[in-house]
Amino acid sequence: MQRDTTLEAFREKVIETGYIYIYSKALLTAVKLDLFNLIGKEARSPIELAKATGCSEHGVELLLKALVGMGFLKKKTNLYSNTRYGREIFLKGKQLYLGDILSFHNLMWEGWNHLEESVRTGRPIREPDMFQKEREETRAFILAMHNTAMGHAESLAKMVSLKGAKRLIDIGGGSGAYSIFFCKTNPGLKATILDLPATLEVTKEIVSLFGMTHRIELLRGDYNENLPTGYDVAFLSHIIHSVGEEGNRALMRRVYGALNPGGKIIIQDFILNKDTATPAFASTFALNMLLFTEKGRTYSFEEIKGWLRAAGFKAITWPTRPKRTMPRDISIVMAKK
Repeated sequence: MQRDTTLEAFREKVIETGYIYIYSKALLTAVKLDLFNLIGKEARSPIELAKATGCSEHGVELLLKALVGMGFLKKKTNLYSNTRYGREIFLKGKQLYLGDILSFHNLMWEGWNHLEESVRTGRPIREPDMFQKEREETRAFILAMHNTAMGHAESLAKMVSLKGAKRLIDIGGGSGAYSIFFCKTNPGLKATILDLPATLEVTKEIVSLFGMTHRIELLRGDYNENLPTGYDVAFLSHIIHSVGEEGNRALMRRVYGALNPGGKIIIQDFILNKDTATPAFASTFALNMLLFTEKGRTYSFEEIKGWLRAAGFKAITWPTRPKRTMPRDISIVMAKK
């Protein structure tokens, strides 16, 4: 009997996908125990780290070896240290720090454990408040989103031309990372970040940290309600996937009204192809919206284009360049008033 190597490869892909959680949970546990920061810039032994974390030496050593195997730590004799890149992303205070998003994944892990329930009912597993009810959850969420934004906010700001624009509104702008780099890249630009009060408490800290308080205004508001007017650019990053189809149609109309004639809208999100099933991250991320929102999901360019046309926008494009240069299948749609 001839071997079907394609079938074998497909079978192995299924097995490997089933095992992905072991890598994720090992990494998330290390972050929860603060192992990377306890190691810092030195080399530490398992017994030192066991004492510092209050864990068993045996358990910590197994976790450390797993992290070495995954390439997140280095091992020499019986001492463990951060890698060169690990010191840039795991240690607190670094610009590209990822500890907040990894800690937030630990929170989302609990929700994903109830995916079957949400698939059966079609309902979220918790009240969809976008992590606004508890101050610490809000902070954790916004810092997590800041971690992910910092990976490409600067390159996006350089990629998208805002020549001649004077005023930008960052709708649901979260940490303000994109407004910060849009302003840094465009000296004549000022930005307004519109978001909820609890979010803006965190935004204020980050904008101040980057020394941009004189260029960026923080405005309390809900993008599901009225928007201020008089802007040359409207930027919406990872907003549409939290909103249902009818809500997005209405949002596009409000954005149209907020823009000056000739103004530009930039939508950044996990955008699906015409088949609405690829790319894989975009379609799978829709399950996250099932778990945590009332009506959210991911959308195709064709769907987004329909909302924009109905609102009155023209020159609607889905540039190919951002799709090649941004992580996790993120891409942008742009249009003009």
